[in-house]
Amino acid sequence: MRRLVSALLRKATILASRDPSTRYDLWRHLRCRFDLVEGEWLQRAKTAGRPRFSFIVAHKDCVEFLEVCVRSICAQAGAMEFEIIVVDDGSQPTDLGRIAKISPRISLFRFAEGGGHPNALQWLYCRARAPLVVIMDQDAVLLDDHWDSFLAEFERRPELLLIGVRDQCRLRNSPQMLHPSFILVHKERYDATLSPPFFFGPKPDEGNYRFVPEEAYYAFFCKALRQNADSIQYLEQYQTHYGFGTVAYLDRPDRRVIYHQWYSGRVHAFKDDDILEGFRVGDLRDATQRFLRDHRNGNVDLSPRTDPPEIQTKG
Repeated sequence: MRRLVSALLRKATILASRDPSTRYDLWRHLRCRFDLVEGEWLQRAKTAGRPRFSFIVAHKDCVEFLEVCVRSICAQAGAMEFEIIVVDDGSQPTDLGRIAKISPRISLFRFAEGGGHPNALQWLYCRARAPLVVIMDQDAVLLDDHWDSFLAEFERRPELLLIGVRDQCRLRNSPQMLHPSFILVHKERYDATLSPPFFFGPKPDEGNYRFVPEEAYYAFFCKALRQNADSIQYLEQYQTHYGFGTVAYLDRPDRRVIYHQWYSGRVHAFKDDDILEGFRVGDLRDATQRFLRDHRNGNVDLSPRTDPPEIQTKG
């Protein structure tokens, strides 16, 4: 029945859209919105009532970091009413049962085939039930409980749509760009005007922004800025002594909020001597394992740094 409905909707989409360039985006949005993607639920959260926060995570081939991410959410948000929704975007065979066992508040869905990161984000955002949605990368780690500060900011500024992290570590074409490791969205304010939330249909006014299909986060931010130029609240972000990751600070360096690993998923798909954005993959993989080991032992040092990373670069 799902295949039949999917085929009929696809045909209707093609007939309804006169512009061939928008047909795929519209069809992709319909599949995500109406749960017509091929896949299966591995676990549905056992939560009563509507949660206050929805944490959504798109996963691909990096279950070690996904576990650290999910455990950090459970540790830091334990006193709140929350849900965690994870979608596995067609990973290689991996043990996702260990993720499902972490908490009954986790919903876990697996795409039968990889649909791409923007598709996963759209699917997740449509299913977030809470008024406040926390979008996290699979390799991001919550560090402390500052939710009251975030809520106070939304109450103080009715025009505020989302809180994100200013990217100080990688060059972008605009200083307004945000790093996607941590985004807190006021969904009740955002959905009313911006639907669908990510990069579907006509592009936003590009201006000084650079778009590629994988950067759905940035289209998300651009739409927010177009709606209200003052609608985004920034956190600050600095490199750590690990070199290939960054730590975000809420107001000052003694109030750490989020830690983000760079390249953690992709390093598993390359050989040691391959070069990824100037870094030798073997060195990135070693640094990843060092972080995981230090994290398990409680020895993670995330103090800010401004000197170059301790990872070899090409040349």
